[in-house]
Amino acid sequence: MSATAGKLSLGEEVYLRGLTGRLVGIYLFKGFNKIAILTYPDRICESISSAASVSYLDNYGYAENKIKIFDYDKNVKEVIKKIVEWNPDAIYLAFGGEQKMVDVNNITIDVIKALKEEGYKGNILIHVRTWLATKQLSTILSNNELRDYLKSVSGIRVFTADANSRKFAFHLITISEDGKASINKYAETDITQEHADLLKQSIPPS
Repeated sequence: MSATAGKLSLGEEVYLRGLTGRLVGIYLFKGFNKIAILTYPDRICESISSAASVSYLDNYGYAENKIKIFDYDKNVKEVIKKIVEWNPDAIYLAFGGEQKMVDVNNITIDVIKALKEEGYKGNILIHVRTWLATKQLSTILSNNELRDYLKSVSGIRVFTADANSRKFAFHLITISEDGKASINKYAETDITQEHADLLKQSIPPS
């Protein structure tokens, strides 16, 4: 399913994920003691996962068993079972780098279904392209069982980017009784012009 798009070289795409992963580790991961990252096994998703891990450990303490990266594969139930057995406070869904948005949506739905089946009740952290691919989670929330499941977990977070304003924002997601997702910002940070320019040129595959 690997695909690329946009005006950036692979090196620039990876560097962009390094810049973004740094902020993910600081703000999206803040407050958690044990984090599982579920990433698609491509170059770009692995890049942001690595950067976020290093940033988290650098900011909140370098120690064993605080963070672990798991690779998505088609046997998603087995992957989720391993993650839940590891017992993380939060699971970060790092999908979207080289994957078509329709595939990111389908992968995310499969992951949420598997998390529900395994009885995971911790926190779920969402990458911005996962948020966009699922149309602000609406493709998941249209399923009543998955909607009720997401309402039952400890928390859901997402980050968004505004390249024109040179801002990254980090939000808590709440789900209404009628199945609508809304965001409540808990942190915001400025980004460099370089970071903003790279964001503008990085276009997800359609």
